[in-house]
This record gives sequence, C-alpha cells and structure tokens, in this order.
Amino acid sequence: MKLLEIRGLTARYAAADVLKGLDIDVEEGEIVTLLGSNGAGKSTTLRCISGLVDHVSGEIKLAGQSILGLKPEAIVRLGISHVPEGRRVFPGLTVRENILLGASNRRGVPRRQMEDEVDGMFDIFPDLKRLEHALGWTLSGGQLQMVAVARGLMAQPRLLLLDEPSLGLAPLIVQQVFRVIADIRKRGTTVLLVEQNAHMALSVADRGYVLETGRLLVTGKPDALWNDPQVRAAYLGGHAA
Repeated sequence: MKLLEIRGLTARYAAADVLKGLDIDVEEGEIVTLLGSNGAGKSTTLRCISGLVDHVSGEIKLAGQSILGLKPEAIVRLGISHVPEGRRVFPGLTVRENILLGASNRRGVPRRQMEDEVDGMFDIFPDLKRLEHALGWTLSGGQLQMVAVARGLMAQPRLLLLDEPSLGLAPLIVQQVFRVIADIRKRGTTVLLVEQNAHMALSVADRGYVLETGRLLVTGKPDALWNDPQVRAAYLGGHAA
C-alpha cells in the first residue's frame, strides 16, 4: 500500500524553484532514501511533506489523504514525524524531558502513559538509559542524534522523516545509528531518509531516489543504483562497495 504519494511537487524559496515537478512514492513498511549532492532538494522535500515550506504546489498524500497546505501540527497528528538535520535538542532539558516533548502533540494521552513510552524508547536506545537525567548540552553528537530520533518516535508516526542522521558523526556511531534505523522499520515504522552517506543509506534502504537540482535523476533498488555508472561516479564515491 502506498503510504506516501508525491506528484509534481514544486517548491520555491524567494524567486528560485528548488523542486521542479518531483514524483516520489513510499510503500508502507519501506525504508526509502533520497540521495543527491548538496542543493539537490532532499531536505526541502522533507520540509514540504512536513508543511514547513510555504510556496509549494503539486500533490502530497498520506495514505490517500491530501496533506498539502495543512499546518505542521496537523500533519504530525495524521502520522508524520520529522527529525530535522542538526538534531535541535534543547540543551537545558534532560534526555528524558527532550524525548517526552515528542508526544506533546498527542492530545489526551495521560502523563503516566507518556512516561512509560519514554521508558520504551530506552529499550530501543539502551545507551540513553544511563543518561536520562543528563542535560542536552552535555551529550555527544551520537547521543544527541539518538535523542532526536527517540523524540520523533514519541509522536507514534506511521512515517518517520530522517534528515542527515549521520552528519558529523564518527564512523562507529554512524553504524550504530543505521542499525537503529533498520530496527525502527522492523518495529513497524516506515522511514523516508535523506542522507549524504549513500553507502550506509543504501545498505538499509529498500529503494532509493537520486535527485539533481530539484529533479528526479534516477530511482531504483540499491543494487541497481550501485551498478549505474552515472550514479556511482557522481554520488557513491566512484566505486561499488
């Protein structure tokens, strides 16, 4: 079943078109990755889905329902959670408090239930359990990323949007982050992933879209993208892994 359907998506900042008629599908239960160089429109695509870009045209549907033009809080309530680039963890709040904020848009949920769900996040991110009372400013980059993803999951999304989750992280931490992404899908959440690290993204993805200056260059399964010389030379480091 198509969970996300995008047709003819155009987005404009100031006088420039950033997206130019983009078509993307995400099936329920998939991990789909958006690849491309800086400025290709990857992050803008996620921001359009989340309702964070004003000048947008085309069609965006979640499970058949149009969400184009809805406010971000309404889109979250329909089942989309966005973990933006840069983590944006509140430095003066504890790990537990930061994660708990992810449920703030779920109306009528008892506080005790939300606290129990935070405990459930520590099952997914066991390294955070010992840090639950640590303040955000004391955390490493990898720990901040885990908090940001846990906070996104607290919205109980059907679709999780992840923007550059490996940015600035050491290689061992990157591997840990992508193991978590694979585990999130196993737990039933569909993932749309924007990532500069094409090797890691395709190692967990079911399909990929390669964008170039706001347009779709090519799409396919990871093996097909690995074996496309044009894509490999431009975006995958010039060789297959």
